[in-house]
Amino acid sequence: MPTIQGYVRKMSHKGVSPVSYFWESATYSETDKKDLTARESTSEISVETWIGKKITLSTNDEIRCLHCGKKTKKSFNQGHCFTCFTKLAENDLCILRPETCHHHKGTCREPDWGKENCFKKHTLYFANSSGLKVGITKENPVSNRWVDQGARFGVPILEVESRRDAGILEHYLSQFLPDKTSWQKMVAGDPPSMDLVKEGIKFLNHLEKNEFLSPPDSKSKLVWKRLDLNKVTEIQYPIESFPGKIKSLKLTKESPIVDTLVGIKGQYLLFQSGVINIRSLSGLWIEVSA
Repeated sequence: MPTIQGYVRKMSHKGVSPVSYFWESATYSETDKKDLTARESTSEISVETWIGKKITLSTNDEIRCLHCGKKTKKSFNQGHCFTCFTKLAENDLCILRPETCHHHKGTCREPDWGKENCFKKHTLYFANSSGLKVGITKENPVSNRWVDQGARFGVPILEVESRRDAGILEHYLSQFLPDKTSWQKMVAGDPPSMDLVKEGIKFLNHLEKNEFLSPPDSKSKLVWKRLDLNKVTEIQYPIESFPGKIKSLKLTKESPIVDTLVGIKGQYLLFQSGVINIRSLSGLWIEVSA
């Protein structure tokens, strides 16, 4: 296994049966300290080839903002400096709570970004990761989102024309079922089996009995399209075994991680002694070696 170095971005992936992972990182000019242009790279070898091997993750604790490239002492919202955290629309509260979208009020941090990313078709789905959950995504295929979350099964439920509309319906359904995954349960093993199609039909019928407005403070009726629940996607992750201990490992300069990799699920590397969420390390300089 070749050594990989750089400021980690995430693990990209392809396929669902099984999922194949690739390490994404960024480097910067070593000669021109003012050059903050990231040189992004993706590992040629898939990460699952490391499974069964003792690998070392080490860091010098240096962090760079994934947006502007500047060094920062602390990462905000998975890889941003404080300035980008407070200025970029992708870091606004409405991304976490899309039903609070304020684009129509003229107060969006980046109106053009909002039009391009938020006002496009979104899918509301049901997934089984640590149990039944509801979620939304603009990704196509929707399975990309399920893999990121470590879901074992997923099914699209309905389509809407914007992230705000999807958020309004998700927020309503979150009164009755979770909209978050329990990472502890997700990395501990497979979730309990359930009939996602049956659950989807039940909640679609419930939604049809209600009327929603978008924006919520307007008189405009929210329109959504019911999807055919004819295919549940099953996702197979590269897992040799599950961790002996369900705990989150911490990577620092003084405490590298040296352990046998036993699997990958979602954005988590599963080791014998615990797990680590790679996306939570976004922007941190990391060296991976075997």
